[in-house]
Amino acid sequence: MLIKFKRIDDLRTDNDLKIREIADILKISIDNYFDYANGRSNFPLEKLNLLANYFKVNFDYITGLSDIKKAYPGNIDLNTLKQRIKQIRKENKLSQEKAANIIGDKQSTYWNYESGNSIIPISKLYLLAKYYNVSIDYFVGKTSNKTILK
Repeated sequence: MLIKFKRIDDLRTDNDLKIREIADILKISIDNYFDYANGRSNFPLEKLNLLANYFKVNFDYITGLSDIKKAYPGNIDLNTLKQRIKQIRKENKLSQEKAANIIGDKQSTYWNYESGNSIIPISKLYLLAKYYNVSIDYFVGKTSNKTILK
C-alpha cells in the first residue's frame, strides 16, 4: 500500500521551488520525484530525510502525523531503525505476525525489517507510527523522544 504525503509537494510550492529544483537537490529524475510526491512509489527514507533537512521539518510533519514543523537535523540511522521497530513491537506485546498484519505484510517480510535485511518503506513505517503513536523521527534515530508532537 502506497500513501501520498500531500505535504511533500506543499513544502515545495510553499517555498516557490520547481519540481526540477527539488529533483536536483535529491539527485533524482523529475519522473522519480513526481512518482514519490504523488504516492506512486515509496519515497526512499534517505531522500525523504534530505527533504526534511532541507525544509527544516521532521518526518512526522512531512507525513501528516504532526502539525509541528520542528526540525531534527542529521541523518537517519538504519541500525537504530531496525532496533526500534523491534523494541516498540515488543513493548506493545505483539508478535511479528501481528505487526506484519498491521502494515499489510507477511511475517517473513517484517522479520527482514527487524533484522536489517530490508529497509522498511516509509508508507509501512507511517502505519506503524500511527498504530503505536510513536514518532517516525524516533524510529529512524533522529530524536530520543518517542512522542509524536501535537
